[in-house]
Amino acid sequence: MQSLHKPFRDLTQAAFARYGFAYGELLSQWAAIVGEDIAGVCRPDKISWPRQPGDASRRQGGTLILRADPGRALELHYDTPRLIERINAFYGYAAIAAIKLREAPRPVRTARTKPAPTLGTARRAALDAELAQIGDESLRNALCRLGTGALSRCKSSQQDQ
Repeated sequence: MQSLHKPFRDLTQAAFARYGFAYGELLSQWAAIVGEDIAGVCRPDKISWPRQPGDASRRQGGTLILRADPGRALELHYDTPRLIERINAFYGYAAIAAIKLREAPRPVRTARTKPAPTLGTARRAALDAELAQIGDESLRNALCRLGTGALSRCKSSQQDQ
């Protein structure tokens, strides 16, 4: 089984490069790099790199722009040297030289809830018969949810209802 890490990185590289991120690892590993407490109040917005001739893959002296929750910028300002140290340790070289803080509320994400999939009585009975031989209850429940979701997407005839 192949990992999705490499194809995903290839697909997202152009989008991340537009905001100064060489790869998405800084964004995806943000909580591990700076800690859960700091990651809970800010997130990376962009990296501005100074113009330098030569190898662009190992840029140095960038300015990381952080989007901080309102009222938390002063606290984060005091932690700036520690944040720079942790981020540079993650990169393995002095990639970030400065941090600018931008106070802005985080976008509110609303969870979209879909109605639970349902099956007709004939399909439900057929699925239950297939899963009856499985002894492990948690596996049977997981396969039942999977089967319900898959079968609810299939077009059914009137007699299946």
